[in-house]
Amino acid sequence: MKIFLAYNSTFFITILTVILSLNAQSQTEIESSIRSSSFIIENFEISYYSIFNDSDYYSLDLDKLKFGFSNINFKSWKDNSTLQPKLEFIGPKVSVENLILKAEVYRPNWIINEKLKRLYSRQSIPRLGIIEIDKAIILYNTDNGQHPSSINDLIVKNYIDLGKKPFNNSLWNYSMDLPKRIFARPSKANPIPETKVISYDFTQKEFLLDPLIDSLKKTPMIKWIYNFEIDSVSASSSSELNIKHNKNYSDFSLMMEQGNFRINNIRFTALPQNKIKDKTFIGLRELSISSKNLTINGEYDSTLIFHNGEGQFKIDDFELKIPEDLGKEPEIERFLSQIGVRNNSLSIRSVELGIKMLNQFTGNLFFEVSTPFIKANFNGNLSFRQKNIKTSEIKFHNAELIIRPIALGIKKWIRNWESSKKITLKRKGPAIIIKLNGSLNSLDLQALKNITIF
Repeated sequence: MKIFLAYNSTFFITILTVILSLNAQSQTEIESSIRSSSFIIENFEISYYSIFNDSDYYSLDLDKLKFGFSNINFKSWKDNSTLQPKLEFIGPKVSVENLILKAEVYRPNWIINEKLKRLYSRQSIPRLGIIEIDKAIILYNTDNGQHPSSINDLIVKNYIDLGKKPFNNSLWNYSMDLPKRIFARPSKANPIPETKVISYDFTQKEFLLDPLIDSLKKTPMIKWIYNFEIDSVSASSSSELNIKHNKNYSDFSLMMEQGNFRINNIRFTALPQNKIKDKTFIGLRELSISSKNLTINGEYDSTLIFHNGEGQFKIDDFELKIPEDLGKEPEIERFLSQIGVRNNSLSIRSVELGIKMLNQFTGNLFFEVSTPFIKANFNGNLSFRQKNIKTSEIKFHNAELIIRPIALGIKKWIRNWESSKKITLKRKGPAIIIKLNGSLNSLDLQALKNITIF
């Protein structure tokens, strides 16, 4: 491992000595500069394991890390009442090359825990329904001196209300065999027909053991192999900071001529007990954030004001590989099938978001997403209110959203959404083009009824 610390400065010590003497001077002006300053690590390696417990192992490898600033220029002017420092700099410049983090640990199987969480979620409504039926039976018995003969008795005599939760859920049917059991069975409307019948012991006041849940809860801890890699990271910016301070107020302005941040080739894998089919993989070819001509000012205790500037966020080639055992969960399997995903591998080709502020009141917003199952892009003018309000207000002006559903499942979902909201979106071919005007906070379903579709 090599570590370097380097700098090349002019009047570097002068900054400290002169600043310390500012209070003693009626009028002072200073200048200083640092041409470059950087911190570098090369060929860094570190690993960790316990000599008392060999179950956990961690390692970190890094080819190069560099952090530094350049062309730092400092000026300050002070009189009896006001201090005005000005700082110009390029940086921080950051670069990372070939970062690899590995771990081998014994931990609970998170895939099993996720399956359990989903099982409990699916059973939450029918279990609540059974508890409510149990209470209704006790009250019915108190009032009538006998058990009801069926669920219908409880409905007719208003001991349970089919219009209220949980009985307004059409996915479950309830029955009973008193004084032994109360049952909840999936209805024909239930999208998961293989869902198990839920049984409740009326005498013991407890749910009968679910063999599947019991077996999942007894799953032992397993060995996980984690691997996280980044090919490169780079960041740079060029900025100017101005501060004005006196006994009555303090304000500042920040001008960023340019700023760039980029990550190339991120990969993460999680492999449980060498079960290749249950490997989780997340990959991203590139992530970038950039800004240009950004101007911000404000007082220390007030809202920041953005005056102008451009910014862009972009990702390319994102991939998520879901473990096969988790992909077989009914809700996940149904969702993946709906968007046309096979082999449990979800991909997004690109996402791009851009904003350009012409001044503190107006700007333009652009958004585009491209996937194998849907494409969408948005373009429109914006107006802002940034001052003297707790929350900035954003309004759309002649904004246009174009949606192109590709997967048949997405098209069906949109049709079902229209039906449930009683909204009909007019179409031209496969494209839905929506015109938006007005405040972002007031765009609701009522507004959507009046949108223009070409």
